[in-house]
Amino acid sequence: MSFETELKLSLSENSISQLKTHSFWKKFAVEGPGTFHLGNIYYDTEDMALNQARVALRIREKNGEYFQTLKTKGESINGLTRRGEWEWRIPGNQLDFSGLTEVWPESLQGVAPDQLQPLFATDFDRTTWLVEYDGARVEAALDHGLVKSGDAHSPICELELELIEGDESVLQKIADELGQTIQLTPSDQSKAERGFELLYRSG
Repeated sequence: MSFETELKLSLSENSISQLKTHSFWKKFAVEGPGTFHLGNIYYDTEDMALNQARVALRIREKNGEYFQTLKTKGESINGLTRRGEWEWRIPGNQLDFSGLTEVWPESLQGVAPDQLQPLFATDFDRTTWLVEYDGARVEAALDHGLVKSGDAHSPICELELELIEGDESVLQKIADELGQTIQLTPSDQSKAERGFELLYRSG
């Protein structure tokens, strides 16, 4: 298991070009930008047992490879989130139940694998930079696309600053520097939470 610490910031679609060409990246990015597409399917039971336990389970497709991810509940304050995360490569777009048994939360022991079903999807392009700033290493990821549930959808337009190593206070410092010229709003809502919100509205 790894622990994920990230700061999530929403922005307007009109600000995407300005963010991608921001002078900050020339000063502090040691890798990037790199852009790729991510397709994600989220799973839960019919009665939303995972969501109620604040657990997210997804299969992600990236460049023809598939990854399964389980994220556990964490805390999120003013866009800064800390949570447990397990991710591993799988051979295709079907759930790997054997891998899940090794990391399945105690609170969900009553959920059987055959109860899990695909509920909604996220589909977006991600542009990333690896940043070295004030003694820390941070992955900055700009996501632009859609959350989709049936015929309903809502836009994704957000910047995630994920701490790789160093002090987490650097995340806010980077946000403050970028925020001098671009309006960035802290967001405590994950893509999975937005998917469930859309699912409830469309259902």
